[in-house]
Amino acid sequence: MKKTFTVFLLIIAMLAMPFSVYAADETSRSMSVVFEYTAPEPEPDPEPDPDPEPPADPTTYIIEIPATVTNGNMEHIPITASKNTIDEGKMVTVSVDWDKSYDSEGYFYLFKNKGLISEELILCRVLLYLDDNLTEGVYVDYFETTRDRPLVKFLAGDTTPSYGGVIGLRPITQYSSASSGTYTGTLYFNIQVVDAD
Repeated sequence: MKKTFTVFLLIIAMLAMPFSVYAADETSRSMSVVFEYTAPEPEPDPEPDPDPEPPADPTTYIIEIPATVTNGNMEHIPITASKNTIDEGKMVTVSVDWDKSYDSEGYFYLFKNKGLISEELILCRVLLYLDDNLTEGVYVDYFETTRDRPLVKFLAGDTTPSYGGVIGLRPITQYSSASSGTYTGTLYFNIQVVDAD
């Protein structure tokens, strides 16, 4: 009886011990984790205020710049304002962040396989339209004199730009030896409130 009891305790002790899964000559292995959680009961909500004050909106301006552009919409890219309550005598300006967007020579590139041996690139020019018909423009890249040139200006209280407002991106594929494929890049912007000129 004593031997049976000892064997029984040994079996229970072995079953209670943690065990590992071995992976010989394999390059990966997984472990499932299961966690059961019971959340505490929430406290009841207090009675709502029957006449609450709306929260104050601390923003003074909202500038809208498309997060992504593609072949279909890179020719005319609007930069708009949906709110502008900055102080009188001030204006909101948007310019290209030269240091983050351009290389050391002032060029903006789109890349395919960036960072790989098979990396390819296409020069992409940034054009600021100067007229409402979007027929006249000036490039705002490459020349140091165009550094920090505003792409758009919004005077205090206005959501219609007093200057600029539409840019275009021009990938330069003429004379390029780049192969077909998807080329990407990131154009960064500076948004500032400055004294109106």
